[in-house]
Amino acid sequence: MNKVSFKIEEKLQELDLQREAFISKVKRIMDNNRTMEEELVETEGQLLAYFSHSCNMTDLEGQDNLIIGSLTIHNHTSKPVNQLSVGLVIKAENEYQFSGKYVTETNQGTQSMLANWKRQMDKVDKHTYWFQWIGEQPIQPFSTVAFSDFTITWKNDSPFYCSVEGFIYTEELKDGIQVNNKISLQLD
Repeated sequence: MNKVSFKIEEKLQELDLQREAFISKVKRIMDNNRTMEEELVETEGQLLAYFSHSCNMTDLEGQDNLIIGSLTIHNHTSKPVNQLSVGLVIKAENEYQFSGKYVTETNQGTQSMLANWKRQMDKVDKHTYWFQWIGEQPIQPFSTVAFSDFTITWKNDSPFYCSVEGFIYTEELKDGIQVNNKISLQLD
């Protein structure tokens, strides 16, 4: 074997070792990525939903008291959320009025620019309110939407009890989840 052939053979062996080291490194990185993906799936977040609210109370005769509430929904997942629906169950001993930023079948054309929610009428239970998200679809991963500034008003002439519970349903969460907190108010 001449000197040139020997150097070529030596260089090929060196390149072969580098190639093996590179392949080994790529395999380690792929294994680490696979492990990280599995951990991400196991620890991946979920939808986080909670109420925030404030109360405006008056002692002036004939005036209304009110609760102004918002339901915030965070998509803490790495996947988009489709067909978001919200159910609000209001339990109250006295008469109250509910209103908010939403459209209905009858006013859809006039207020659609102002609202991201559409009310679905529940003819069976007048104390359960259903809303469908009609804003930008789907709700992107790690983003937030809110059903903002709904109001519950009642006359201030008698004691009042009210609680508001919420439920979230999506195409991915057909069984739904309960909102993390509720609004509860009792005035004697």
